[in-house]
Amino acid sequence: MANVDEINRLTALGLNVITAMDVAEGKLDEAFEVARAQEKRKVDIWCKGRKNIPVALTAIWDCDPANFYLAFDGDDPSDHASTDFILIDADVTDVGGRLTYAASRDKGPWHQRYKSKSCGIAYRWLHGRGVTPPLLGEYQGQVHIVGGMHRFHLAKHSGTTRMPFLVRRAELAAVMALIPSATDTANS
Repeated sequence: MANVDEINRLTALGLNVITAMDVAEGKLDEAFEVARAQEKRKVDIWCKGRKNIPVALTAIWDCDPANFYLAFDGDDPSDHASTDFILIDADVTDVGGRLTYAASRDKGPWHQRYKSKSCGIAYRWLHGRGVTPPLLGEYQGQVHIVGGMHRFHLAKHSGTTRMPFLVRRAELAAVMALIPSATDTANS
C-alpha cells in the first residue's frame, strides 16, 4: 500500500487518487502522468463552451510501441506487451465500411455525446502531439474498434484518407482479410 503523504503529494499535482496510487506503487511514470493531468486541465478549459470547433485538423499518430497500451482507456503499461501488437495502414473508408454496428457512428465527433473525447484529441493534434492509433479487432466477420473509436471517427471527419491502426498479433490475419487496402507496415 502506498504512503498517504505520497498519495497526497501526487493528488496535489493533479493526479486522481487511483492514478496517484499506481504512480506511488511504481506502476506508472510520475512525470508522464502529471503531464497528462496538466494537459487534461488545459483541454477542459480550451473545450468548455467552445462553439468554434476546429475545422482543419491534421491527424498525428504516436506509433511508439511503448505507448500502445494507451489504445485502451485506463490500462497500465504492464497490462499489454508492445510486442503483442502490429501496426498496419489502411484506407479510412475501407475500414469504416466494414465496422460493426457498435463501432460505427450516426452522429459527428462534435455531437454532445462525443465532444469531450474529440476535444482532447483535437487539442493534441492542434499542438503537434500525436495519439496512439486505434486498435482494430475481428468480431463476427466484421471489423471492430477495440480502442480508439473517437480517434478513428475524428480522423475520418477531418478528411484523413489513410492511417495507421494497431492490431493484436493473434488477430492480424483475420483483420487483414477483412480490409483489402490494409498493409502490414512491418512487412511492406
